[in-house]
Amino acid sequence: MTGQALPAGSPWHQPLDLYHHEVGDPTARPTVLLVGLGMQAIEWPPAFINSLVQTRRVICIDTRDAGKSPRCGPDGEPSVADVWLKGDLPNALRMAPYSLFDMRDDVLALLDRLKIDGFDLVGFSMGGMIGQLVAAAGGSRVGKFVQLGSNDGTTDVDGTREAMRRMARLFCVPDDPGKTQDYLLDDALAYGAGRLQDTPDLRADIKEIVTRGYAFGGSARHALAVQTTPNRQHLLQTIVARTLVLHGGRDPCISAKRGRGAAAVIPNAQFKLLPMVGHILDDDMCALAAHWLQSDPEGSQTMGEQHGMA
Repeated sequence: MTGQALPAGSPWHQPLDLYHHEVGDPTARPTVLLVGLGMQAIEWPPAFINSLVQTRRVICIDTRDAGKSPRCGPDGEPSVADVWLKGDLPNALRMAPYSLFDMRDDVLALLDRLKIDGFDLVGFSMGGMIGQLVAAAGGSRVGKFVQLGSNDGTTDVDGTREAMRRMARLFCVPDDPGKTQDYLLDDALAYGAGRLQDTPDLRADIKEIVTRGYAFGGSARHALAVQTTPNRQHLLQTIVARTLVLHGGRDPCISAKRGRGAAAVIPNAQFKLLPMVGHILDDDMCALAAHWLQSDPEGSQTMGEQHGMA
Protein backbone atom coordinates (compact mmCIF):
# COMPACT_ATOMS: atom_id res chain seq x y z
CA MET A 1 0.00 0.00 0.00
CA THR A 2 1.13 3.57 -0.58
CA GLY A 3 0.53 6.61 1.56
CA GLN A 4 -3.11 7.25 0.69
CA ALA A 5 -5.65 8.02 3.39
CA LEU A 6 -7.78 5.04 4.38
CA PRO A 7 -11.58 5.20 4.18
CA ALA A 8 -13.53 6.75 7.03
CA GLY A 9 -14.37 4.21 9.69
CA SER A 10 -11.38 1.98 8.95
CA PRO A 11 -10.44 -0.36 11.81
CA TRP A 12 -7.37 1.40 13.23
CA HIS A 13 -7.00 -1.31 15.85
CA GLN A 14 -6.28 -3.99 13.26
CA PRO A 15 -2.88 -4.50 11.60
CA LEU A 16 -2.25 -2.36 8.53
CA ASP A 17 -0.29 -3.38 5.45
CA LEU A 18 3.01 -1.56 5.99
CA TYR A 19 5.41 -0.53 3.25
CA HIS A 20 8.92 -1.92 3.58
CA HIS A 21 12.03 -2.34 1.50
CA GLU A 22 14.83 -4.87 1.87
CA VAL A 23 18.55 -4.92 1.17
CA GLY A 24 21.20 -7.58 1.67
CA ASP A 25 21.21 -11.34 1.29
CA PRO A 26 17.59 -12.62 1.43
CA THR A 27 18.84 -15.87 3.01
CA ALA A 28 20.79 -14.15 5.80
CA ARG A 29 19.66 -13.30 9.34
CA PRO A 30 16.80 -10.75 9.16
CA THR A 31 17.31 -7.44 10.96
CA VAL A 32 14.28 -5.16 11.28
CA LEU A 33 14.77 -1.38 11.48
CA LEU A 34 12.11 0.92 12.99
CA VAL A 35 12.44 4.71 12.82
CA GLY A 36 10.94 7.38 15.04
CA LEU A 37 8.01 9.78 15.17
CA GLY A 38 7.25 11.18 11.72
CA MET A 39 10.32 9.53 10.19
CA GLN A 40 10.64 7.34 7.12
CA ALA A 41 12.51 4.11 6.39
CA ILE A 42 14.93 5.93 4.06
CA GLU A 43 16.41 7.91 6.95
CA TRP A 44 18.81 5.25 8.25
CA PRO A 45 22.43 6.34 7.61
CA PRO A 46 23.89 4.64 4.51
CA ALA A 47 27.04 3.62 6.43
CA PHE A 48 24.89 1.75 8.96
CA ILE A 49 22.92 -0.04 6.25
CA ASN A 50 26.10 -0.87 4.32
CA SER A 51 27.64 -2.38 7.44
CA LEU A 52 24.62 -4.56 8.17
CA VAL A 53 24.12 -5.86 4.63
CA GLN A 54 27.52 -7.54 4.68
CA THR A 55 26.02 -10.37 6.73
CA ARG A 56 22.31 -9.63 7.10
CA ARG A 57 18.93 -9.31 5.41
CA VAL A 58 17.91 -5.76 6.36
CA ILE A 59 14.21 -4.88 6.47
CA CYS A 60 13.46 -1.15 6.65
CA ILE A 61 9.86 -0.31 7.57
CA ASP A 62 7.66 2.76 7.18
CA THR A 63 5.36 2.71 10.21
CA ARG A 64 1.68 3.44 9.71
CA ASP A 65 1.02 7.13 9.01
CA ALA A 66 4.50 7.70 7.56
CA GLY A 67 6.30 7.44 4.24
CA LYS A 68 4.56 5.06 1.85
CA SER A 69 2.53 3.23 4.50
CA PRO A 70 -1.22 3.88 4.94
CA ARG A 71 -2.47 7.12 6.45
CA CYS A 72 -4.94 6.96 9.32
CA GLY A 73 -6.50 10.40 9.05
CA PRO A 74 -6.14 13.85 7.48
CA ASP A 75 -2.81 15.34 6.45
CA GLY A 76 -2.73 17.80 9.28
CA GLU A 77 -3.96 17.73 12.88
CA PRO A 78 -3.53 21.32 14.16
CA SER A 79 -5.56 20.73 17.32
CA VAL A 80 -3.11 18.05 18.45
CA ALA A 81 -0.33 20.61 18.94
CA ASP A 82 -2.02 22.21 21.94
CA VAL A 83 -2.88 18.82 23.46
CA TRP A 84 0.73 17.66 22.99
CA LEU A 85 2.31 20.79 24.46
CA LYS A 86 -0.02 20.88 27.45
CA GLY A 87 0.26 17.16 28.18
CA ASP A 88 -3.54 17.07 28.03
CA LEU A 89 -4.06 13.32 28.50
CA PRO A 90 -7.91 13.28 28.60
CA ASN A 91 -8.16 15.01 25.22
CA ALA A 92 -5.24 13.02 23.83
CA LEU A 93 -7.08 9.80 24.74
CA ARG A 94 -10.21 11.12 23.05
CA MET A 95 -8.33 12.01 19.86
CA ALA A 96 -5.85 9.13 19.49
CA PRO A 97 -6.96 6.69 16.76
CA TYR A 98 -4.41 4.02 17.71
CA SER A 99 -1.68 3.15 20.20
CA LEU A 100 1.87 1.85 20.14
CA PHE A 101 0.37 -1.62 20.60
CA ASP A 102 -1.40 -1.27 17.25
CA MET A 103 1.89 -0.20 15.67
CA ARG A 104 3.53 -3.26 17.22
CA ASP A 105 0.87 -5.47 15.66
CA ASP A 106 1.53 -3.90 12.25
CA VAL A 107 5.19 -4.95 12.47
CA LEU A 108 4.45 -8.47 13.67
CA ALA A 109 1.84 -8.93 10.94
CA LEU A 110 4.36 -7.85 8.28
CA LEU A 111 6.95 -10.30 9.59
CA ASP A 112 4.35 -13.06 9.58
CA ARG A 113 3.46 -12.24 5.96
CA LEU A 114 7.15 -12.42 5.09
CA LYS A 115 7.30 -15.79 6.88
CA ILE A 116 10.11 -14.59 9.12
CA ASP A 117 10.60 -16.56 12.31
CA GLY A 118 13.78 -15.46 14.06
CA PHE A 119 15.05 -11.88 13.63
CA ASP A 120 17.00 -9.06 15.25
CA LEU A 121 15.57 -5.62 15.85
CA VAL A 122 16.74 -1.99 15.98
CA GLY A 123 14.44 0.86 16.99
CA PHE A 124 15.10 4.60 17.25
CA SER A 125 13.01 6.94 19.43
CA MET A 126 9.33 6.00 18.90
CA GLY A 127 10.65 3.05 16.88
CA GLY A 128 12.44 1.95 20.04
CA MET A 129 9.14 2.05 21.94
CA ILE A 130 7.50 -0.07 19.26
CA GLY A 131 10.57 -2.30 19.28
CA GLN A 132 10.24 -2.90 23.01
CA LEU A 133 6.71 -4.19 22.46
CA VAL A 134 7.73 -6.29 19.45
CA ALA A 135 10.59 -7.81 21.47
CA ALA A 136 8.27 -8.57 24.39
CA ALA A 137 5.58 -10.14 22.19
CA GLY A 138 8.08 -11.92 19.95
CA GLY A 139 9.79 -13.74 22.78
CA SER A 140 12.52 -16.06 21.52
CA ARG A 141 11.86 -14.99 17.91
CA VAL A 142 13.91 -11.87 18.69
CA GLY A 143 17.58 -12.69 19.14
CA LYS A 144 19.01 -9.20 19.64
CA PHE A 145 17.33 -5.87 20.28
CA VAL A 146 19.04 -2.47 20.03
CA GLN A 147 17.22 0.54 21.46
CA LEU A 148 18.48 3.93 20.28
CA GLY A 149 17.45 7.17 22.00
CA SER A 150 14.15 5.85 23.34
CA ASN A 151 12.25 5.64 26.60
CA ASP A 152 11.79 3.33 29.57
CA GLY A 153 8.28 2.03 28.94
CA THR A 154 6.60 4.66 31.10
CA THR A 155 4.10 7.28 29.95
CA ASP A 156 6.49 10.14 30.77
CA VAL A 157 7.30 12.55 27.94
CA ASP A 158 10.19 14.64 29.21
CA GLY A 159 11.65 16.40 26.20
CA THR A 160 12.70 20.02 26.54
CA ARG A 161 10.04 22.63 25.88
CA GLU A 162 11.87 23.66 22.73
CA ALA A 163 12.00 20.09 21.40
CA MET A 164 8.28 19.60 22.11
CA ARG A 165 7.50 22.84 20.26
CA ARG A 166 9.59 21.75 17.28
CA MET A 167 7.65 18.52 17.03
CA ALA A 168 4.29 20.26 17.37
CA ARG A 169 4.91 22.68 14.50
CA LEU A 170 5.05 19.69 12.13
CA PHE A 171 1.58 18.45 13.07
CA CYS A 172 -0.11 20.55 10.37
CA VAL A 173 0.76 21.55 6.82
CA PRO A 174 2.50 24.95 6.77
CA ASP A 175 1.03 27.76 4.66
CA ASP A 176 4.26 27.96 2.71
CA PRO A 177 5.28 24.50 1.38
CA GLY A 178 8.94 25.54 1.45
CA LYS A 179 8.78 25.81 5.22
CA THR A 180 8.64 22.03 5.55
CA GLN A 181 12.24 21.63 4.39
CA ASP A 182 13.27 24.64 6.47
CA TYR A 183 11.69 23.14 9.60
CA LEU A 184 13.23 19.69 9.04
CA LEU A 185 16.68 21.18 8.43
CA ASP A 186 16.41 23.42 11.49
CA ASP A 187 15.27 20.47 13.61
CA ALA A 188 18.04 18.16 12.37
CA LEU A 189 20.68 20.71 13.31
CA ALA A 190 19.09 21.35 16.71
CA TYR A 191 18.62 17.66 17.54
CA GLY A 192 22.15 16.91 16.29
CA ALA A 193 23.60 18.86 19.24
CA GLY A 194 26.39 20.30 17.10
CA ARG A 195 27.34 17.02 15.40
CA LEU A 196 25.49 17.79 12.15
CA GLN A 197 26.40 20.51 9.69
CA ASP A 198 24.28 22.29 7.10
CA THR A 199 25.67 20.59 3.99
CA PRO A 200 24.36 19.98 0.45
CA ASP A 201 24.08 16.28 1.31
CA LEU A 202 21.91 16.97 4.37
CA ARG A 203 19.69 19.30 2.33
CA ALA A 204 19.37 16.65 -0.40
CA ASP A 205 18.36 14.05 2.19
CA ILE A 206 15.69 16.36 3.59
CA LYS A 207 14.38 17.18 0.12
CA GLU A 208 14.00 13.43 -0.52
CA ILE A 209 12.04 13.03 2.73
CA VAL A 210 9.65 15.82 1.73
CA THR A 211 9.31 14.62 -1.87
CA ARG A 212 8.60 11.04 -0.78
CA GLY A 213 5.75 12.28 1.36
CA TYR A 214 6.18 13.86 4.79
CA ALA A 215 3.04 13.07 6.84
CA PHE A 216 2.08 16.03 9.03
CA GLY A 217 -1.12 14.46 10.35
CA GLY A 218 0.72 11.17 10.76
CA SER A 219 3.32 12.85 12.95
CA ALA A 220 0.54 14.24 15.12
CA ARG A 221 -1.11 10.83 15.45
CA HIS A 222 2.27 9.28 16.26
CA ALA A 223 2.60 11.82 19.07
CA LEU A 224 -0.85 10.90 20.36
CA ALA A 225 0.13 7.22 20.38
CA VAL A 226 3.27 8.01 22.39
CA GLN A 227 1.29 10.23 24.77
CA THR A 228 -1.58 7.82 25.40
CA THR A 229 -0.11 4.30 25.40
CA PRO A 230 -0.14 3.20 29.07
CA ASN A 231 2.83 2.11 31.14
CA ARG A 232 4.29 -1.13 29.73
CA GLN A 233 7.31 -1.69 31.97
CA HIS A 234 5.85 -5.04 33.00
CA LEU A 235 6.23 -6.10 29.36
CA LEU A 236 9.81 -4.86 29.14
CA GLN A 237 10.58 -7.17 32.04
CA THR A 238 9.61 -10.15 29.86
CA ILE A 239 12.04 -9.39 26.99
CA VAL A 240 14.39 -12.34 26.46
CA ALA A 241 16.36 -10.87 23.54
CA ARG A 242 19.93 -9.81 24.21
CA THR A 243 19.48 -6.05 24.49
CA LEU A 244 21.72 -3.03 24.02
CA VAL A 245 20.42 0.43 24.95
CA LEU A 246 22.28 3.43 23.50
CA HIS A 247 21.40 7.00 24.40
CA GLY A 248 22.79 10.44 23.73
CA GLY A 249 23.83 12.56 26.67
CA ARG A 250 22.61 15.71 24.88
CA ASP A 251 19.26 14.32 23.75
CA PRO A 252 16.65 17.13 23.97
CA CYS A 253 13.67 14.93 23.07
CA ILE A 254 14.00 11.98 25.47
CA SER A 255 16.27 12.38 28.47
CA ALA A 256 19.12 9.94 28.96
CA LYS A 257 17.62 8.76 32.24
CA ARG A 258 14.87 7.11 30.18
CA GLY A 259 17.38 5.02 28.27
CA ARG A 260 19.17 4.11 31.47
CA GLY A 261 15.80 3.22 32.99
CA ALA A 262 14.96 0.91 30.09
CA ALA A 263 18.24 -0.95 30.54
CA ALA A 264 17.45 -1.35 34.24
CA VAL A 265 14.04 -2.88 33.49
CA ILE A 266 14.94 -5.15 30.56
CA PRO A 267 16.65 -8.27 31.96
CA ASN A 268 20.43 -8.34 31.46
CA ALA A 269 20.42 -5.35 29.12
CA GLN A 270 23.58 -3.36 28.47
CA PHE A 271 23.58 0.44 28.53
CA LYS A 272 25.96 2.85 26.86
CA LEU A 273 25.77 6.64 27.15
CA LEU A 274 27.26 8.71 24.34
CA PRO A 275 27.82 12.02 26.12
CA MET A 276 27.97 14.35 23.09
CA VAL A 277 25.18 12.79 21.02
CA GLY A 278 21.73 14.36 20.59
CA HIS A 279 18.50 12.92 19.21
CA ILE A 280 19.51 11.78 15.75
CA LEU A 281 20.64 8.60 14.04
CA ASP A 282 24.19 9.57 14.89
CA ASP A 283 27.00 7.85 12.97
CA ASP A 284 28.87 6.86 16.14
CA MET A 285 25.72 5.49 17.76
CA CYS A 286 24.83 3.50 14.65
CA ALA A 287 28.39 2.17 14.34
CA LEU A 288 28.24 0.87 17.92
CA ALA A 289 24.88 -0.75 17.19
CA ALA A 290 26.21 -2.43 14.04
CA HIS A 291 29.32 -3.69 15.82
CA TRP A 292 27.26 -5.17 18.65
CA LEU A 293 24.81 -6.82 16.28
CA GLN A 294 27.68 -8.46 14.42
CA SER A 295 29.41 -9.60 17.63
CA ASP A 296 29.59 -13.18 18.93
CA PRO A 297 26.53 -14.59 20.74
CA GLU A 298 27.97 -14.15 24.20
CA GLY A 299 29.06 -10.56 23.57
CA SER A 300 31.27 -8.43 25.73
CA GLN A 301 30.49 -6.27 28.72
CA THR A 302 33.12 -3.69 27.68
CA MET A 303 30.42 -1.92 25.66
CA GLY A 304 29.04 -0.26 28.78
CA GLU A 305 27.03 -0.95 31.90
CA GLN A 306 25.06 -4.12 32.41
CA HIS A 307 21.84 -4.12 34.41
CA GLY A 308 19.74 -6.87 35.85
CA MET A 309 16.05 -6.82 36.64
CA ALA A 310 14.88 -3.53 38.15
